[in-house]
Amino acid sequence: RMNMILHNNPTAAIHGGQSTLAEPFFKEGGTLKTFDYVVANPPFSDKRWSTGLAADADPFARFTGFGVPPAKQGDYAYLLHILRSMKSTGKGAVILPHGVLFRGGAEGEIRRNLIRRGYIKGIIGLPPNLSYGTGIPACIIVLDKENAAARKGVFLIDASKGFIKDGPKNRLREQDIHRIVDTFTRQVDVPRYARM
Repeated sequence: RMNMILHNNPTAAIHGGQSTLAEPFFKEGGTLKTFDYVVANPPFSDKRWSTGLAADADPFARFTGFGVPPAKQGDYAYLLHILRSMKSTGKGAVILPHGVLFRGGAEGEIRRNLIRRGYIKGIIGLPPNLSYGTGIPACIIVLDKENAAARKGVFLIDASKGFIKDGPKNRLREQDIHRIVDTFTRQVDVPRYARM
């Protein structure tokens, strides 16, 4: 809530204390409420994501047509919840551990289904040790439902080397952030940095 106040959005609706997946707060009638934009930093590899939830009988159909994530890896459960919470022209961004890009099994199948449908617009690889609580590298997966069926690829940025050491953590500098945003906005190939 304090972050929203500091960013001049004091009326933002923030709710906690319940499972986002088992008991979503943002609902309209019997369905999930949908939004123009969704951003999230869910818990990495949540091993208890399915507690209180029968994924194969999900009342919100979040896994239908994509697959059910493994019981001990909840990353795609959160991503599919975000996707289902986006309007038909909605956009989203979610920070997940880098492992979601290459793990196989059920996660590989979900990833294939997302790409086939064109929902993943881009992936931005980040440096390791950016966040408190984890030193592993992360990525931002950019979702976009608008014109998804016509999407021909995924725009990839490897921003893993653009950072400065700041005590025990790594930190993105303004120039690193600017390069990521500018490259993603322009969708241009940059050797050893970005490509479609």
